[in-house]
This record gives sequence, C-alpha cells and structure tokens, in this order.
Amino acid sequence: MTSHRIASVEPLHYPTLRVTFDDGIAGILDFSDSITTGAIFAPLEDEAFSRTVAVGDHGRTFGWKLDAVGREIGFCPDTARIRIETQIVEVLASRYESAHAAAA
Repeated sequence: MTSHRIASVEPLHYPTLRVTFDDGIAGILDFSDSITTGAIFAPLEDEAFSRTVAVGDHGRTFGWKLDAVGREIGFCPDTARIRIETQIVEVLASRYESAHAAAA
C-alpha cells in the first residue's frame, strides 16, 4: 500500500472535515462518533476548537494541538484514506446498482 500524505484539511459543517491527499483524492470525514466515544476526543465537542485542525509533520498526520506532545489529538493519514476510499467505492457501487436496476 502506498502511503499518501495529507495535503490539506478544511473544517466544514461541524463536526465534518474535508481531507485532501497529495494525489488529489479528497473526501469528507464526520467526527460525530469519535466525539462521543471517549475522553481523548472531548475537546472536539467545542466547535471553535474543532476548527483549529491542522496538517502536521509534512502531511504524515492531521489533528489538533499537534505541538502539545502528550495532549495532541492526531489522526493517521492511512486510516483517513481507507475511510475516504470506502466512501467512494460505496457511492460508485450504489450508482452502478441504480443504473442496472433502471435498465432491467
């Protein structure tokens, strides 16, 4: 598997982010579930804080408070990439099924 780097992260409608990779693949990640699953994500309940998301370490991570070692909230680009690629495949599969159902 090729390891892609994060090119940009853009806060959208809270709590979603648009993540764009160095090869142009982009998608939207919803952090609703993460926010409700544990204390480490509690700061993301603050919408203003969640908008401070940044790309770190030359695109090898993205997250919040990346310069606060031990208190940072960081995400792996590979995990984000898998989630985004899965979303893309699901959309394409749905379109394919719809097109073939309409043709039948």
